[in-house]
Amino acid sequence: MLKRNSSNTVISALLLIFLIPGNKLSSQSVSSSDRFDNLSNFTKKGSWIGGGTISLQASNTNEKSQLIRYVQEDKVNSFAIRADGGYAFIDNNFAGIGILYGQSLRNGTYENSDGDIYTEQMFGNRISFTPFLKNLTPIDKKGRFSIITQIEFANQLEQGITETNLNEVITRKQTSKYTGFLGIRPGIGVFVIKNVAFETTLNVAGIRYTTEKTLLTDQPVSNTRTTSIDLKIDLLQLNLGIFVYINPVEK
Repeated sequence: MLKRNSSNTVISALLLIFLIPGNKLSSQSVSSSDRFDNLSNFTKKGSWIGGGTISLQASNTNEKSQLIRYVQEDKVNSFAIRADGGYAFIDNNFAGIGILYGQSLRNGTYENSDGDIYTEQMFGNRISFTPFLKNLTPIDKKGRFSIITQIEFANQLEQGITETNLNEVITRKQTSKYTGFLGIRPGIGVFVIKNVAFETTLNVAGIRYTTEKTLLTDQPVSNTRTTSIDLKIDLLQLNLGIFVYINPVEK
């Protein structure tokens, strides 16, 4: 039998959500390039930071054997939008919050271990609020390159419904889930043009708490709680973004 697996296609489009303010009008003849020659000015106390990301994912899997079923066709489409904003309470240290919203849709045809063919459809959405503390440690004189250390506390709410049709008998499963995650994200940042920086970070450690409620057709409500320490490093889960740093207007 011909087997074909399509790889996941992940497109990350990075959006700016803050406008770069114009030059200050002054009777003094001070040029913008002179004022911002030292890029570390953008991370001084009183500065603001803003940025965002859009992530799209699509996959299509055909004729693949899994542990407890055989996949005839499986399609997944999802997207997530995140916006971040923060304020420098001291030089090179920001406090802020990230807000994310995402949706996912999956449908497919499968064969179980008994040889029965069934279809399955799933729709879910999620929203998260993530307060964070972000430290930038410059590694050159002008402050163009920085080591990032970000500590964040993610609070994510997810809900979804899955409908299974087996021998014309429809079963529905509704889930609602809360996940709390306290973790650390080191990384690197570089100013690409004036106050616009490209940053990449990696989740390396954290504590995760999850509580999930499941309601299945003709079954009692199920509640599950888990707590875990996550120490794995996944290079495929890099956090990429473009951020605008806004220097306060001098009086």
